[in-house]
Amino acid sequence: MYTVGRTAQLTGVPRETLRKWEQRYGVVSPVRTEGNYRLYDDESVRRLTVMRDLVDSGWSPKEAARRVLQAPDAPPSAVSDAPAPLDELARCAEAFDLGRVEQVLDEAFARSDLDSVIDDWLMPSLVRLGEAWQRGQVTVAGEHFISAAVHRRLAHAFQQLPSAAPEAPRVAVGLARGSRHELGVLSFAAVLRSHGIGVTYLGSDLPVEAWVDMVRALDPAAIVIGVPTVEDLPAVREVVTAVARRRSLVLVGGAHQDRVEGAEPLGHAPGAGARSLAVRLAGAS
Repeated sequence: MYTVGRTAQLTGVPRETLRKWEQRYGVVSPVRTEGNYRLYDDESVRRLTVMRDLVDSGWSPKEAARRVLQAPDAPPSAVSDAPAPLDELARCAEAFDLGRVEQVLDEAFARSDLDSVIDDWLMPSLVRLGEAWQRGQVTVAGEHFISAAVHRRLAHAFQQLPSAAPEAPRVAVGLARGSRHELGVLSFAAVLRSHGIGVTYLGSDLPVEAWVDMVRALDPAAIVIGVPTVEDLPAVREVVTAVARRRSLVLVGGAHQDRVEGAEPLGHAPGAGARSLAVRLAGAS
């Protein structure tokens, strides 16, 4: 039996990540000592090592955990249904490979539930794309090429979802004036709709007057505004101030959500944030 520190050394998995994999995915079940310390056996070490190898090769943690629980000793090379590596979109951006990027997106969206696709593969892949752009590996045109393809795929996923029941809570989702980075809020809107919530998706660059008019007309249960860049903060704060007097719950997501007063942050995982809001609204209705 091994302590958590020794297990982290043997597997190459940091302690914090090890706890997350244990609690979130159930990939191992350590025993507890009388002092409530966790101890891991050889089987746990093997499972964690295989999962680490899968994640390092591009699998999302959720997909890797699922594979390890099905076949804990299977090496990554023996698995044929692996999701595309997280840097595959960046490679497609370099080559402007439309056929490949559409194939990668189709396969990813068909593999698992929408929440997992968004949080475990799409968003991390877009982070890798941004890092490739910062290194000069991907051009601005290549980054826009991928963003446009992802936007089309998300819009298609949103459109294909069934309409919410008439009595379902309604949520308005969009961006404030001047903000155009839609992928985060569109991902959130799609997942929220997949959980039976009525979503009014407003898109990008919506002035404060339009937000106020929309709230007055629809009286939504909640309003969700993205704050993807620091430049978006003034306009988002303006919208939050203007709509805060209404009955609607006001929430913000995106990289700079914690810098908006008067609105509730959603967290940095669109899928998990949308799922949590759906459960909350369903319980309140």
